Order: sequence, then structure tokens, then C-alpha cells
Amino acid sequence: MRRIWIFLVCLAYISTAIAQDTATGPKVRVSVRVGGVGSLYVAPKGQAISLNPSQDHPERTMKIGAAAGVSVNFAMTQKLFLQTGLMYSLQRNGEHGFGTFTEGDTVSSVDATIKYTSHHLRLPVMVMYHLSTKPNHFCFGAGVFADVTLGGRLNYSSSVRVNPGDSYLYEGDFNPFEQGNKYLYYHMVSDEYSQKYLLGNGSYFKRFNFGVSAEIGYQISRFYLGAHLDFGVLNMARPEMCGENYKQRPLDVQVMIGYNIN
Repeated sequence: MRRIWIFLVCLAYISTAIAQDTATGPKVRVSVRVGGVGSLYVAPKGQAISLNPSQDHPERTMKIGAAAGVSVNFAMTQKLFLQTGLMYSLQRNGEHGFGTFTEGDTVSSVDATIKYTSHHLRLPVMVMYHLSTKPNHFCFGAGVFADVTLGGRLNYSSSVRVNPGDSYLYEGDFNPFEQGNKYLYYHMVSDEYSQKYLLGNGSYFKRFNFGVSAEIGYQISRFYLGAHLDFGVLNMARPEMCGENYKQRPLDVQVMIGYNIN
């Protein structure tokens, strides 16, 4: 985290220097931004990751994370700007599933919860239109982005009630973006002795994605208030781990405050 902040500060300094030294070229506006981000994995109705036992009742929840970065705007006209920069985001979301399964005379009821946490670096490229050249005005725009996942955690917990039989608790915590063995730990409710089994070997999700973006904001002198939407177009789920038909695409909504350096 400390290295990311050092990098963002250096990027802001370099961009400011470019803006000051380019007297004959297009004007460059540099701003720093911080805010909150709500994230959600979007999947077709009725589909759940292989860890989630229910194909009929998958519920996905949006949780709040944080975002910070630097925005660089290149003036093409007085009101039209090409906006890029670099944003770091801590994203959180979840998935819940439940279901009943029958195997012979045994009926199992399962209730499972998956919590995701991931760290991202994102490079946006957008065209922004400002409605006025006055200090206070609205602006809006659209464009594309490229995203790389630095890492993350997947936390899994479920309860399994077997009829007839005992009830079990299952738990697991691992990085879904890296290769390696993935384990779950389980024990009977009546016995706290924990056992583990190999869930699989490999990464559940891909690290790279790109997609489309939209933004609307209001400039107040040097300050900026904005809402930003990103939707990834690539399927982040690896079929060998998540299932052949499973599709998972990230949807992120940011609310931010910015400050123009120059």
C-alpha cells in the first residue's frame, strides 16, 4: 500500500511538471482523487460459482471499498478534454447461496456465503465534455479502461445439515487470483476437531480485464465531485475452476472528491 501511494505522488509531480513546461501545447490539468467504490460481480441469472452449492438461488451483494488516484486531463478544446490517469481501488463484494440436495435417502441442506476482497490498478481513457468554462459547472463523459488485479482474498463459509446425520461447518480463505492448492476446513457441529481437504489447484479468476466507463461530475473551483461507473466486458472466471458455463463480470460504482493541482 505504501508503494502505491508513493507511485501516485510521483505521478502527480511528473504530470504537474509537464503542465508547467508545456506552454505552447495543449493545457494539462492534473487532480488527485479519493472516494468510495461499490463493487458487484455480475453473472447471468441462475448461475453460481462452483464453490456456491446453489444454482437456483445465488444472491450477490455490493459492498463498499475505497479508491484513490491521479486524473490527468488534456484539453482538446476549451470544453472538451481527454482524461486519463491511474486509480487504485480496494474492492469488496459477496455471494450467498442456499439449496437442498438429495442423494439416495440422504437429504442435505446447504447455506453458503462467499466474501471477496481484491486490489486493483486501473487506467482509464475517457472523453470528458465540460458544459462551461466558468469555475463552477457540470461535466460528463465516457470511455474505456484497462484493469489489472494485484491480489485478493476469497473467504468461504457454509453450514451443511444432513438428514439423517450430523451437521457440518465448512470454511476456507485463499487468494483466488494465484495458482496453487486451495483447501477447505470442516468439522461436525458436535465435534470441533477440524479436518481439511483439497478443493482444487489453480486460480479461480483472471487478473486482467478491460471495459467501458461513464462519469458525471461537478467542478467547484479547484474541487471536483463526481460519480464514476465501470463495467468489465471480459469474463473473469476460469472455467476449469468455476464451471464451463459460469460468467462473472465486475461492475463498480465510484463516488469521489478531487482537487485540481494546477
